[in-house]
Amino acid sequence: MSRRHLWSLALLASAGLTLGVYHNHRTHGGQSNPLTALVRTTVVPVQDALHRFWDGVSGQMGAIAHARQTVREHERLVEENARLRLQLSQMEQIQQEHAEMARLLQLRSKVPGEWLGCRVIASYPQAGQQSLIIDRGTRDGIQPGAPVVANDGLVGVVVQADTGHAIVRFITAPRIAVSAKVLNAQKIATGICEGNGESTLLLNFLPPEAPLQTGDRIVTAGLGGKYPPNIPIGTVERVWIDHQYSVKKATVQPAVDFGTLQIVLVHQQRQGAKH
Repeated sequence: MSRRHLWSLALLASAGLTLGVYHNHRTHGGQSNPLTALVRTTVVPVQDALHRFWDGVSGQMGAIAHARQTVREHERLVEENARLRLQLSQMEQIQQEHAEMARLLQLRSKVPGEWLGCRVIASYPQAGQQSLIIDRGTRDGIQPGAPVVANDGLVGVVVQADTGHAIVRFITAPRIAVSAKVLNAQKIATGICEGNGESTLLLNFLPPEAPLQTGDRIVTAGLGGKYPPNIPIGTVERVWIDHQYSVKKATVQPAVDFGTLQIVLVHQQRQGAKH
């Protein structure tokens, strides 16, 4: 080892020894160590700042985790609410169908012949279509020409049927005609209720002297045997005289709300019988 290196080591050792003696002397004398003071004034504030920073970060991370948990809980509650709403809607629909079926059973006991309850699987009440599709067909005894009724009154007639389905045309559709009678306190008058493709019916071919006024109820007359008698058709809204043909006419509001039908009764034709 060179003499220069030996002198460097000796100086470092001497400096270390001097600092050690100086530190012990000030410590035993009750005086503060400038090195310690330097550490306290520079390092400690940095440590405090770092602690505060990490405390803040920890708090923010906790808040974020809590927010995520809250969002997940909210999503779960929304899904649960939607599921319960769907179940409630299904239960209400089932209750409505049961109530409607009970009324239809009462109606079936009042009309002659054999009638079958059918579920409406599609409805087209708008002008130009005015029909519905039911879930029964020829294998169930449903044939074209069979009358169809609901709780509130006459719906229409079957115009087409296959094995498992049938199409029903509303009484408001064009070329549908039903023998009808007016229930009036003075006198019962008969005429023809005709569909014209609109939302109302035309009551036609009444004698000019027939007692007819707004609010009178119109029911099936049962003439011709196609439609059972006394099934509600609708209510008179307007009355006038057609002087060209010397007949009284009226606008009739149907008793049935065709857009809300769910279950109907269809007349069954016995196998081998002709309608």
